[in-house]
Amino acid sequence: MAKVLTGAEVREIMSEYRANREISEYREGVEHFVRSPAELARGYGRDIQLRPGLTLNVMDFEKHQIHRYRVRQHPQPMPLTFSYYLAGGCRVNNDGLDGEVEEVAGKSYVYCLPNTAELEEYPCGQRICRIHIRVAPELMQGFCDRTHPLPTDIRTAIEQPKQTLLYYACRITPAQQQILQQILDWPYHGSIRKLYLESKVLELLALQLDNLATQVPSSGSSSKARDLDRIYEARDILIHNAVNPPSLSELSRQVHLNEHKLTQGFRQVFDNTVFGYLHDHRMQQACHLLQTSSLNIQEIAHSIGYASRSSFVAAFKKRYKLAPSQYLKQAS
Repeated sequence: MAKVLTGAEVREIMSEYRANREISEYREGVEHFVRSPAELARGYGRDIQLRPGLTLNVMDFEKHQIHRYRVRQHPQPMPLTFSYYLAGGCRVNNDGLDGEVEEVAGKSYVYCLPNTAELEEYPCGQRICRIHIRVAPELMQGFCDRTHPLPTDIRTAIEQPKQTLLYYACRITPAQQQILQQILDWPYHGSIRKLYLESKVLELLALQLDNLATQVPSSGSSSKARDLDRIYEARDILIHNAVNPPSLSELSRQVHLNEHKLTQGFRQVFDNTVFGYLHDHRMQQACHLLQTSSLNIQEIAHSIGYASRSSFVAAFKKRYKLAPSQYLKQAS
């Protein structure tokens, strides 16, 4: 069974390594690099302030325990954050959101959640490669003319960062993927590297804002806002009834949205079908239980809604290319 470390325990271990000068770490100008001690993870983290109010963070780790970090309160105002997962993921529970969120590879997340508490959980034995960009409200204000087509709630988050709660998930496009890889490879050094990275980050932000403008329903229309609320309500119903989910027609009836709008909405918001989303959620729950619980595979299969062990094993192998028992060995 994988061990669980809290953020405080991780910081304490890091402090001990720093005190004993047993950690690879340096600060140079606006850049901070740290390679994780082998006790905690294999990998590194890097922070670079590209200009006042614009920060780039790169994290590439494979953690040796489950790490849980608690944020007692996000700042107010809070930077607008753009997060891109190239590998792995994170489980997020924020009191400003409706329920737990699973952030996964291949997706980008744009959020501003001031004055909220949060618990983040990173899995054991899985590579997590994430690029984080934080943009201060005053810097985003300078982009306002260029972001005019954005949905109303995103513009509101830019203009009123102290109270607006914003959270959007989008698929990483091939153009974004190319820039993200260029950021990871960064071929230059010193001030030239900083200039190169700033140009790539700004290009990435431009693509992201354009993507949001075309993919995210706008709350400027009250009917679209109601439909969006109903899509999230349908998502919550699926998650809360994952063991015995309603049919598509029943789900549509419960949220007062016709089946076409419901299926189309799921594709726009979650980049998935209704029951494809449910399947992904079940698989994520299975991984979580394999890592953290004492349940056997039969019990896990039943707990996430599979009638038989064999159907669960077949679905798990199709998704992760290995059997649950092999996954359990890797996670332990």
